[in-house]
Amino acid sequence: MQSKASKKAFRTNWMLHGMMVIWLGAWGWLAISPHSRGDWVLENLLIWAALIGLVATYRWFVFSNLTYGLLASFLLLHSIGAHFSYNGTWFDPWLRGLFGSERDHFDRLVHLCFGLLCAYPIYEGMAAWTKLGRRWIYVMTCVIVLAMGAFYELIEMWVANIVALEIGTLFVGAQGDPWDAQHDMELALYGAIIGMLVTAWSKRWKATTNSSDIGEAKL
Repeated sequence: MQSKASKKAFRTNWMLHGMMVIWLGAWGWLAISPHSRGDWVLENLLIWAALIGLVATYRWFVFSNLTYGLLASFLLLHSIGAHFSYNGTWFDPWLRGLFGSERDHFDRLVHLCFGLLCAYPIYEGMAAWTKLGRRWIYVMTCVIVLAMGAFYELIEMWVANIVALEIGTLFVGAQGDPWDAQHDMELALYGAIIGMLVTAWSKRWKATTNSSDIGEAKL
C-alpha cells in the first residue's frame, strides 16, 4: 500500500535521494569524535531503529516527501545532540541567553521538535491506515506523541539502570532537574498540538482554494 501523497518509485524520487545524501553526510560527520562514544551509541539506537523501520516498510507503504523531510530534520537534530551527548551544543550558548538560564536547553528543543516534526508523519500514517475522521486523527496524533514521549522516558530510565553510571547519567540528561521527564513530555505534546493546528489550517486553506478554483472554472 502506498501513501496518496507520494506514489513516485524510489529510483525516480530524486528529492528523496538528495535528502538521503545530505542526511547521511551530516550524520557521518557528526559520528566523528563525539563527546562520549558510549552515549553516542545509546542515542543512535533511536536513529537506527527509525531508519530500519522506514526501509523495511517502504515496499508496502511510501510516505510523502514532506514526511521524509520532517523525519530527516528531527533525526538530524537528534544526531547533533548525540554528538555532544546533549551537553553544550553549538546552540546552547544562544539558548541560555534567550531563556536566562544556566541549563543547556538543546535537549528541550529536540523534545519540542519531536512533537512538531513527527506529528504530521503520524497523522499521514493514521490517515492511510485507519478509518478515523480527520478531527479524531488530530486528537489521536497528539495522544500518540505524548505516549511515545512517555515511553522514551521509560527507555532512558531502563538503560540508565543497566549501563555504567556515568553513561547512564549522560543518556538521561536530567541536568539536576527533578521534573526533567515531565518537561520533556510536555514540550513534545505542545509541539504535536502546534503541528496539528498547522496541518488543520493547511487542509482548510487547500480546500478553500480548490473550491474557489472550481467556482472560477464554472464561471
